[in-house]
Amino acid sequence: MWTGRQTLGSIESKIAELHGEESQLDRSLRSAVIDIEQLRKDRSQGLRELARIKLDELTAGRLVGNLDAGERRAQQILDEYRLRIAAATEQREALQKEVASVEALRHAAAAAVEAVLEEVDALRAQAEAKVHSMQEWREAKAVRDQAEAIAFEAEKKATASEAELGAKKKPYDQDRLFAYLWRRRFGTSQYSASFIVRAFDRKVAAFIGYDGARPNYAALIEIPLRLREHASAQRAAVAQPQTMLAEIERRAMLEAGVDAKEKVLAEARHKLAVVDDTVEKKRDMLRKLDEARSALVAGNSDPAYNEALSTIAAADSADSLATLYAEARRTPTHTDEAIVGQLEATDAKIAKTEAEIASLRRAALDLSHRRSEMEQVRDRFRSSGYDHPRTTFDNSGNIADVLNGVLEGVVRSGVLWDALRKSYRPRPPRGSTDFGGTSFPFPFPLPGGMTPEARGGEWRNPSTRGGWWPGPSAPRSDDDKFSTGGSF
Repeated sequence: MWTGRQTLGSIESKIAELHGEESQLDRSLRSAVIDIEQLRKDRSQGLRELARIKLDELTAGRLVGNLDAGERRAQQILDEYRLRIAAATEQREALQKEVASVEALRHAAAAAVEAVLEEVDALRAQAEAKVHSMQEWREAKAVRDQAEAIAFEAEKKATASEAELGAKKKPYDQDRLFAYLWRRRFGTSQYSASFIVRAFDRKVAAFIGYDGARPNYAALIEIPLRLREHASAQRAAVAQPQTMLAEIERRAMLEAGVDAKEKVLAEARHKLAVVDDTVEKKRDMLRKLDEARSALVAGNSDPAYNEALSTIAAADSADSLATLYAEARRTPTHTDEAIVGQLEATDAKIAKTEAEIASLRRAALDLSHRRSEMEQVRDRFRSSGYDHPRTTFDNSGNIADVLNGVLEGVVRSGVLWDALRKSYRPRPPRGSTDFGGTSFPFPFPLPGGMTPEARGGEWRNPSTRGGWWPGPSAPRSDDDKFSTGGSF
């Protein structure tokens, strides 16, 4: 079993590993670009040597000039491209270290919040055990329980009456003439019509016995309303004895020393909020660098690299280059054959290296997508409040396996989110969940808690309050609405 903080740490660790793999791919890509630069230099040198042997001075000079111009431009572009990759990698790795550092600080701050929260919970349970033996508390509880029972029965009757109303109204609602007169407010001071219409409506009313049916229908509608008003009044009447009971419980908690611990907890929450804000700002900076780096290594979308290839292709397609090969084949010598053999070997190496670069780019793009997907899970995890100090995940082994599967590329992140959502459990307090009442609630909201503000990641806001346990009718977090954009 993992806590929410431990689970978040595991996700962040895998994201860091994916970042590390991306940096390694970037280094491999830079190395491959260096290799292809050298291979093209070797090829150009071989072509120059072959031209000097096989072509006249004018033709050879023109060919060598074209090759040199193309090589210089391509070399410049490839150098710039390689340096841009190196700079992007260096910036990302430096910022990744900063992110890892502040994440560690955030985990330490979260651990401090958890530790003092456990102390608050222990003192609360201690106070509850003590207060149960107090006559004052037992009497206050009896009054509260009686008021609660009365309110419950009143709400039960109101709900039953509301449920029955539909069936009882049906015969009236289906009578079109009655429904017509009722909508016109016939028979009441609100009725208004011309002389002719009034005469007609009176005839209709007499025909269907409206004067006798209207008070019955009005009473039928009024009864559920009055019962609901009574239920609301009885529910409001619970507030006073509940407050008295809560005050007794709060005094017991203060006598146990909870006040000092709550102050420490408040301070720890503020420290956590500060470092959490720093983490998010650093992550936003890293996200922008990741996007820039992805655009740089995304293959055919990079204009600089494409320009280098186009420049080289243009130089290679010159008419005099075709003339050179034709001349070498027409009058072969041992020197010609050696140079041509070297050129063919170099061309094969260039093709292989270009294929390697294309493969590295595809791998980099796949890694970037997987990391981005896992970052989406991490962000949804936090926005859903799953890193709350009192949350646990009861299937940590399966979660660890899924995390490794995402890291290896055999599982998509949608599976991870499902595993997290299904194994999430709030951890109950030591004592009763309602001890202390709503006047003195849990220091911050649980995900899906009973108060309107107790949703998801709101617990990280130091000003929020909540309940010690999500209520049975509490609204769930919006984690079920997680959208993967069709990529998971």
